[in-house]
Amino acid sequence: MGFSSYLSEHSFSVAVSKFMSSTTALTHCVPQGSLLGPLLFLLYLLPLQHILSSFKGISYHLYTDDIQLYISFKPHEMSKLQLLHTCLDSIETWMAGSFLQLNEDKNEILICAPDKLFPKVRDSLGQLASHTKPSVRNLGVTFDLALTLDSHVSSLVCSSFFHLRIIAKLSPTLSRSELETVIHTFISSCLDYCNSFFTCLSRTSLNHLQVVQNACAQLLTKSSKHTHITPLLLQLHWLPVNFRFHFKILVMVYRALHGQSSYCIGDLRSPYTPSRSLRSSDQSLLVVQSTRLKTKGDRSFAAVAPRLWNSLPEPEMSGLSGLL
Repeated sequence: MGFSSYLSEHSFSVAVSKFMSSTTALTHCVPQGSLLGPLLFLLYLLPLQHILSSFKGISYHLYTDDIQLYISFKPHEMSKLQLLHTCLDSIETWMAGSFLQLNEDKNEILICAPDKLFPKVRDSLGQLASHTKPSVRNLGVTFDLALTLDSHVSSLVCSSFFHLRIIAKLSPTLSRSELETVIHTFISSCLDYCNSFFTCLSRTSLNHLQVVQNACAQLLTKSSKHTHITPLLLQLHWLPVNFRFHFKILVMVYRALHGQSSYCIGDLRSPYTPSRSLRSSDQSLLVVQSTRLKTKGDRSFAAVAPRLWNSLPEPEMSGLSGLL
């Protein structure tokens, strides 16, 4: 009863300049900006989910009013792109019949392909080729064509130092605990956000992020920039940037092995089964996928996660449960 009253007994009016129309009753409505708005909109989009599921070969994600489609294929399977056109046509048809409109101006396409194949893939997109972008932003992370995350790191470093300069000016008025809280709120949290993607970062990009963390440690401890950074990080109990995302990946693997993760992470687990009885048979080892490219395949989550997990001694594997 309470849920029904939340959706009913609403009215609206139109305001133009100084003039206001009379109110008109709405049969059903969700108040704009309400807490349940995103959830109810996803429920409204349930039929669209069934339509997308009917296209085999296309993966998708729905984030409230944002639809993401993924399609992968080999160089000789370029015809699969026609499936993308058909899928988009079906989406537009359903939306037209459901009082919704697809905003084509916001369509963005990211092509991740070798340089020599990029023009061919782009031409095969037809009218959709005009929507291709050199980088796209997804849930706060900027992905580029080569999936290096260089543009994301550059933006993150600039933003972090911008906030750090402001915090440095305020630091004389803050206690140490307050200063540490501010640093974690505005900088450390940004360095940790989605850092499981950082497996694909180059050494140069990782160094840029480490410089940010070093500057935070120096500000908090009031040390000079020439002070050796390792003792400072040990004093603060801060893991360096690369170990921070290693730890997060290990936590994600642990949760996947114990059925506590989302299906997309859980599907990546492949327990290692030796062909004959070995001492490793009693360990929770994972199969390390073979890859073709050192710069991309070896840095993928599917390759890095089991490799990190297998490198842990058995006590540490079990000890992760005490940290979660």
